Amino acid sequence: MSMRLIGKRLVSPLLAVLIAVSVVVGMFLVGHYQIRSVLKNEAALVATAWYESARHGRSGLDGLLDGRSEALNAPLLRSFAIDTLAVGDPQAGIVTVVGDEGRSEKELRPILETAGSHPGNPQRSVHAVDESLFLSPYFATWVVFPVTPEGRQVAVRFDQTFEASQLLTTFNRQLVYLTGIAVVTFFSFMAGYTYRTQQMQREKQDLVYLAMHDELTGLGNRKKFEQSLGEMLAKASEKSHKIGLLILDLDGFKSINDTLGHPVGDNLLRATAERLKNSLRDEDLLCRLSGDEFAVIVPVVPDNHALPALADRMIRLIEQPFRIEGHEITIGCSIGITVGPDNGDTAKTLIRNADFALYRAKAGGRQTWRFFDPKMAEDQRSRETLEDGLRYAIQNDLFTLLYQPQYDLKSGEVVCYEALLRWKLTNENLVPTSMFLSVAEETGLIIPMGEWVIRQVARDCRALPPGVRVAVNLSAAQLQRDGTETYIAEALANSDIAPNRIEIEVNESILGRGEEAAFSRLERLREAGVSLVLDNFGVGTSSLGLLSRYPFDKIKLDRTFLSRISDPQKARAVVSAVCRLGQSLGMAVVGEGVENEAHRDLLRESGCNLAQGYFFGAPVTVEEVIGQEALATAARGRGGMDTTADTAADGVVGGAATPGPGPTRGGGRNIRLVANG
Repeated sequence: MSMRLIGKRLVSPLLAVLIAVSVVVGMFLVGHYQIRSVLKNEAALVATAWYESARHGRSGLDGLLDGRSEALNAPLLRSFAIDTLAVGDPQAGIVTVVGDEGRSEKELRPILETAGSHPGNPQRSVHAVDESLFLSPYFATWVVFPVTPEGRQVAVRFDQTFEASQLLTTFNRQLVYLTGIAVVTFFSFMAGYTYRTQQMQREKQDLVYLAMHDELTGLGNRKKFEQSLGEMLAKASEKSHKIGLLILDLDGFKSINDTLGHPVGDNLLRATAERLKNSLRDEDLLCRLSGDEFAVIVPVVPDNHALPALADRMIRLIEQPFRIEGHEITIGCSIGITVGPDNGDTAKTLIRNADFALYRAKAGGRQTWRFFDPKMAEDQRSRETLEDGLRYAIQNDLFTLLYQPQYDLKSGEVVCYEALLRWKLTNENLVPTSMFLSVAEETGLIIPMGEWVIRQVARDCRALPPGVRVAVNLSAAQLQRDGTETYIAEALANSDIAPNRIEIEVNESILGRGEEAAFSRLERLREAGVSLVLDNFGVGTSSLGLLSRYPFDKIKLDRTFLSRISDPQKARAVVSAVCRLGQSLGMAVVGEGVENEAHRDLLRESGCNLAQGYFFGAPVTVEEVIGQEALATAARGRGGMDTTADTAADGVVGGAATPGPGPTRGGGRNIRLVANG
């Protein structure tokens, strides 16, 4: 056989072998490239997570650069597979913070010299170091983060030899198995390999989605909101346009949760999110920040007047009834509006100012919107200053009680004293409770303040004559607190005060969540001998409901019955009706806010039993009360009872408030947390 024939016969097998080898080599190269890509992407994702964690830590990026960061502890670095961390510095060169300094010089310096350092460059770069042999993989990835304004650059190295070894081992096994069927097997393998890679990417994308979106509504969550707001602010600054931020808070949502349950509340939130989303443009971003709080980012605002129109539309949309699980539910929403960068050039500032505007909208009656005004920030700072002052006053016992008499309109005798809480300033001036009560209730400081009042009442009762009764006004927050009735009983026992000398005043603010528990506590106090008083009767819409459901011993008419009704006939008709109601229920009626003789006469003619106000006497200290009691007792002893009683019933003699006689047995003094004037 000639050499030419042998050559011809060998051409096909050799060509086949060459094709097979080419296919295998091609498969090997492509597979190796895919493995490098996967490892680089994985390193980039992990590095970004670590870098963001370090940047947002307590010591921030500065701590990372100078080695103080919590992110540099060995266990955390091992968990991220980081074996080397270096900082490129224009003056000091490459400084190795963690790991092998020689490795940094050998591998990182060429990377930095090639990439270059441009301060402020926002780009992150990823560089693979592959020194693998055929059967001995060696693979690492350097991730170089953006250059800081100071020209410094952080780089981390991930030792991925183990992962590379695992991937290459799996790949080589499959490659050997697929060599016999060449191209067909090659394409099958690559299809499967590509599918798995894409599946891993999808799984990672799903995790990122879950981390950035609200599970209940599918909207972006607070993390997504803050990230998007920062990006839109940067773009707005770059392109010199404005963005709008609206923060919405649902009005009345808490009562829905309390009365209908959380499943209904969750469905209501989903329906609300759907309504809001359908009312916005595709480019607008709607996020759920917390329980019933949403936010809308308008990326481009050509005219500020467009934002109030959008807010009005959303308010009207939310006001429309919802049909949830057979319930027709009506809620509202309040909205705070800010414009960036006019009202803030950072996401944090813009959000804070929107919260100020939202707070003002809620304070203005709810179901409305407010644009941010710099004065709102000043008001908030004043409120924070007031809160700090209250905390200091509580810690340093800077409160006192003043007492105002309450008179029997028939006998003219004092039947109780209402004690008013005052805050003593360093200049000896007294701040009325109306100036700080709302802040105390919102911050929870009403609890320690209320406990101080109860203790002080018990101490003052010991100094007053045994027949004097005292009433304490309890806030809704105190009544919601476990052990309130026990604390009151212990305070009275410690001062040896009989419970029948105490009256408890409450108003309709105790209605709502925990109402039954609150009245259960009041009932236990009542069983011990304490009397119950319904305060501020008529100021709200639920006073009659309270009277019908719970037993009270006394009704206290709100001062508005006397101060806001200009028509005496109408005033007399209303007050008479309340007095008849009290008589039919066996409850005494007290008229509050008596400032002149006309007020007193109106109460008398309407059949009101008791009255108090500046017409009868201004608030005084407990020492002055004790002195007045002593004078009244002495007057009775001299037989002057009738004269002083008539004088007290008349109220003002010679233009000055005249103290009435001391209380008879069964009279009392009324102590409140709520300021009166």
